[in-house]
Amino acid sequence: MRQVGRRRRRAVVPIVAALVLGACSADWSTWGFGVDRQGYNAAESTISTANVGQLHQRWSVDLGAYINAAAVVATGVNVRGVAQDLVYVGTEHGILFALTTDGKIVWYQSLGSHQMNCPDTPDMIYGVSASVVYDRAGNRIFAAGGDGNVYALDPATGNILNGWPVAISSDPGHETVYSAPTLFGGRLYVELAGRCDQKPYHGRIVAIDTSTRATNQFYVTGSATGPNGGAIWGWGGVSIDPANGDVYAATGNALIRPENAFYAEHVIRLSSTLQVKAAHSPGVSIVDDDFGSTPVLFQKNGCPPQLVVEQKNGSLYLYDRDAIAAGYRQRVLLNQELIGVPGYSPATSMVYVVNPVTSADGVYQAGLLAFRLDAGCNLQLAWQAPAPVGVGSTPTIANGIVYYSSGSPGIVHALDASTGQPLWASGAEVAGPVLAAPVVVNGILFDGSYDNHLHAWGT
Repeated sequence: MRQVGRRRRRAVVPIVAALVLGACSADWSTWGFGVDRQGYNAAESTISTANVGQLHQRWSVDLGAYINAAAVVATGVNVRGVAQDLVYVGTEHGILFALTTDGKIVWYQSLGSHQMNCPDTPDMIYGVSASVVYDRAGNRIFAAGGDGNVYALDPATGNILNGWPVAISSDPGHETVYSAPTLFGGRLYVELAGRCDQKPYHGRIVAIDTSTRATNQFYVTGSATGPNGGAIWGWGGVSIDPANGDVYAATGNALIRPENAFYAEHVIRLSSTLQVKAAHSPGVSIVDDDFGSTPVLFQKNGCPPQLVVEQKNGSLYLYDRDAIAAGYRQRVLLNQELIGVPGYSPATSMVYVVNPVTSADGVYQAGLLAFRLDAGCNLQLAWQAPAPVGVGSTPTIANGIVYYSSGSPGIVHALDASTGQPLWASGAEVAGPVLAAPVVVNGILFDGSYDNHLHAWGT
């Protein structure tokens, strides 16, 4: 599982005056902006390649604990009769915060935490590890707590709504939610993983009916009494094809041999009710050969519906979504410990990958890689921008710019999405590792860090 370096403390940066947003604002309501998990925001128009170099930190707020979750932004929330744009982010001490977009805390709610002998965070306390989901139609926030429950909360007050929470595990110390929940078609999909592969745990997808709160589950290793393992822990959870509601997941190892038994270490396509429609395992290349990733769904003009996904052995796989069972279309071998979720831009028709280690043959450098889709609908390296990275974040693409965070060192980068030209970097402004995906919406760049702060930059 993920490990990062020790944190360094820093003082709170004073909050400055409120940011002025454009007349048209967009929600960033879910991890990766959409259920396809592309990380692409077509609505951003304020930050551009012309002015991104002017980004400067507007504010930084100490939330008291490590931040792994990417922010979610809701516009025009009625807070005591006043429309407010709010940012929601949780910490590993189990507190979910709502802040205004100028950095003032509106409310906070404890959703539980636990301590475990697992160094995925330096203090080994775990709470709200995953991003929340904003349901504008239902006027609610969905969040996975550190106590084995999924909550629905009032977005303006943080009050827990009637009938919630819904329990998804009675053993939150061993079964935890790394992955962002995905909301689609009246169902909330939540995934369970294990901490440092410590038994007992059973990786699974839980689908919660958001009206009745009834649940059904898909177990990676067969059932609640099947073999341990099969974690789903990619940051984006599952992705969903909006055209038909099909659910796509990538899974971790079973704690048996072979470690890809049942549906472990597979790419899986399921129906909206979690019935398996297709699955494929590329085989075991290393011990603990997880997919620490989420399938990213896309379709370039002239190509079939496709997905890309990363595996810890260093492979980037391209699949045709309607032929998953036949195996991957293409495998690009980078290097081991490839953990994270790619990004995709429909504007450039490129796939973006944060690569933590230069490949053994020296072809692929550590840093950010961009792949175009050639005439045969295969990945071809378009450019690469070398930089020191650890386990970096997922890329975010908005208005011709691709952003990513470098893990440790804790630097947020902005590059031209077409050419890879570096345009801006946060420098020494963040005093800890940054694993959460940058969120760029309505002229503001948000990112959380292991310096306990949520940071915001504007032009």
